[in-house]
Amino acid sequence: MTENPGPVVTFGEAMVRMTPSGNERLERTDSLNLTVGGAELNSAVTLTCLDVAATWVSQLPDVPFGRAIARGARGAGVDLSHVQWVPESGGRTGIYYLEEASDPRPSAVYYDRAGSAFARMAPGAFDWVRILAGARALHISGITPAVGPGPRAETMAAMRAANAAGVPVAFDLNFRSKLWSESDARASFLEIIPLVDILFASRGLLRTFFAIDGDQAEVLEATRSRLGVAVTVLSRKKGRASRSLRLGSIAIGRDGQIVEGAWREVEVVDRLGGGDAFAGGFIAGYVADHDDLGRALALGSAAQALKHTMPGDFLCATRAEIEAAVASDRGGVLQR
Repeated sequence: MTENPGPVVTFGEAMVRMTPSGNERLERTDSLNLTVGGAELNSAVTLTCLDVAATWVSQLPDVPFGRAIARGARGAGVDLSHVQWVPESGGRTGIYYLEEASDPRPSAVYYDRAGSAFARMAPGAFDWVRILAGARALHISGITPAVGPGPRAETMAAMRAANAAGVPVAFDLNFRSKLWSESDARASFLEIIPLVDILFASRGLLRTFFAIDGDQAEVLEATRSRLGVAVTVLSRKKGRASRSLRLGSIAIGRDGQIVEGAWREVEVVDRLGGGDAFAGGFIAGYVADHDDLGRALALGSAAQALKHTMPGDFLCATRAEIEAAVASDRGGVLQR
């Protein structure tokens, strides 16, 4: 009998999201919808939608909002066996407020996360050798090291343990200016990149943090040659309207071949979590076959598109629905 494959492990903070209904303004709403979101948890949820076991590692306060996050994650099928629970005195639950809008008023996000249990985490909190034993991949975003010194130290410890165990490391180059400065982020990213096997990025962020510029192909090739990353995936986005987007992606693999995903027209219900869904879908394809980047891009694109059609940070879709979205992508995948 073949043993079940190990999980994809993700590490990061999750928060409670508060959203006024009906595109109302925060300053005059009389009700808020409560959902759960966090970059790495969002990706873990997408992995479970694709029948890939996912373990989310984090710290949560043992308070109602912390338990609400755990309930939402468990309900989506994510393994929480390595989540650490701390008392209320150990930190609060992070919250963020989303004010949804339509053109010409832009949507807005307001964070209330200072002093969270995750941010107050002490270095050395997790036994990464044990957590990563048998794992298929590790995924962390650039938000996690920005949250505090403890999460930053644990990010490095997790990645080093993954490297030692031969577990592929995926990293989403997210930058949140409300959490740290550009110079602090650059210093951290320069430490992180040598440990990364799969990099999710944009041309703008690669220009900002690594002085890599050019067209899509030039940026991908420079990232491979200068940063030494085995696989780099660039997100592509066109359209400024609040309710419509064109989404695409392009990647370079270990062999230097560039694979381009077709553009996809998306009718937007909720943009949040779309990039995380893409990362989860791509990783699901990658762990199944490291050499088939076209398939990984197609799964990421389909998951991202479906996530945009539903409220909340989490993708809610079956594997069959995601596969149907892949099949409906008439453009296919271009290789060059």
